[in-house]
Amino acid sequence: MKYFRKQRGVAIIVIALSMVAIGGMAQLAIEGGRMIQETNRLADASEAATLAVAIANNTEEGYADKVARDYLEQYLPNVAINDVKVIRGEGKEVIDGNTLYYVQYEVEANATFDAQINFLDNDGANITETRSVDNDAMARTYMLPSDLDLVFVADFSGSMNDPWGDKTQLQHLKDQVDIISKDLLSSSATNAGYAHRIGFVPFNLRTREKLAGENEYRCVTELEYKTNISGTKINYTGIDWHYWGKKNANDVSNCISKEGVCEKNTNLQKQASFIDDVFKKSKSEVINNSYYRYPDPKFYVDIDKTAINWLESKTKVSNLHPEASNTGTNLFHTGMCGDAAKFESIHLSLEAPAVEEMKASGWTSVYQGLIRGAQILAEGRTTLDDPDKSDKYHERAQMLLILSDGQENPYQSTFTDLVNAGLCSNIREHFIEHDSPLYIGVIGINFDASEESEFHKCADGIIDVSHSQDLLDKIQELIQKGAATNGVSRLYDKTL
Repeated sequence: MKYFRKQRGVAIIVIALSMVAIGGMAQLAIEGGRMIQETNRLADASEAATLAVAIANNTEEGYADKVARDYLEQYLPNVAINDVKVIRGEGKEVIDGNTLYYVQYEVEANATFDAQINFLDNDGANITETRSVDNDAMARTYMLPSDLDLVFVADFSGSMNDPWGDKTQLQHLKDQVDIISKDLLSSSATNAGYAHRIGFVPFNLRTREKLAGENEYRCVTELEYKTNISGTKINYTGIDWHYWGKKNANDVSNCISKEGVCEKNTNLQKQASFIDDVFKKSKSEVINNSYYRYPDPKFYVDIDKTAINWLESKTKVSNLHPEASNTGTNLFHTGMCGDAAKFESIHLSLEAPAVEEMKASGWTSVYQGLIRGAQILAEGRTTLDDPDKSDKYHERAQMLLILSDGQENPYQSTFTDLVNAGLCSNIREHFIEHDSPLYIGVIGINFDASEESEFHKCADGIIDVSHSQDLLDKIQELIQKGAATNGVSRLYDKTL
């Protein structure tokens, strides 16, 4: 009897231990099944997010990461999604004898969930585990050719006259623009059903335009100017720069002293005093204070308003724009639309822009060219002659191609501030209804444009060209990307 009781005690212990083992195995089986299920859900979520960002193909900063996170959170509603990173690449592939450009996306992320292995845990607390959300999927969106509206935004500052290989930088630019224009607008392209259009916006410190109803060229600004500084109202737009541009620095000083025509004209006296302060502010901002008499110091520029109102041409305010000649810019130091600067903006057209006779001179303000170029591109909706093309305007690819040989001068930080204020994002937003996003490209002509942070924040593609013979190929490369709309998006196994 005692022996039986001893055996029964051992059996109870064995059974108890077995229950622990069986319970643990059951828990492991359940947890293992759950982990397999969650791994599959993680893989599905990763694939869906990857394909979604590839289809969207939006290069706006943070956009792809947000889309990927939204998809992951929808697929995994009870899992905490931590870091999300989208990797974007570009390439080209020959398919059926045609070279197609593509953009490629991969999604990397990690998620936190409860690993519920707590069979022996007295307090029943779950174990938190972080797991990577990724698999071997990548997605590519292949870009298909379409009608293109292209505006060249070309640096026509004086340094473009510098030699580069066997010609000047300017002549190389003219030659390549002519070759590309004739190719895009050729009869073979027309016969194939394409209706490309090209515009051309040269710039130095400003752009050069004819105002409505006038025959003379003006030195045009597209900036907005402050109306209030530290609580004090100011009237920058009340200055008649067209009138004062033909005067000289002594005329300004004499007017402040109430001499000559200003003796009894208080309005001119106020304008002269204002101009004097504008030049003082300019002198404190420019690189070389021997050249400072210019009208656009950042102190008086309304950066935020300029970024918001980029679409509204300032040519309606005629007094802001001096005559574009030596006489009309006599008040200013050299570098602002004098006689040596012979260029003008050309609107979108089915004909190649006539650029051969244009001449470069002056300083560099790329923001003036970018804003004017974007305005001309936006006008394209209203200038299509073919009703069928008008109905399909949203299918047209839109492209701004900036060509520059150097940094901003004399105002070095205005462009950076405009980009940071959302200028490029606001321009892109205007074209959001198109099948593919606006493409902004930058070509550095004998210049490392890729080292300029503001270009990285603004452009989709940046190429530095150090050898003149490579310029045509690099321009064509960017145009092929910009002239394509989003086509077919596909998932791939990146291990294959």
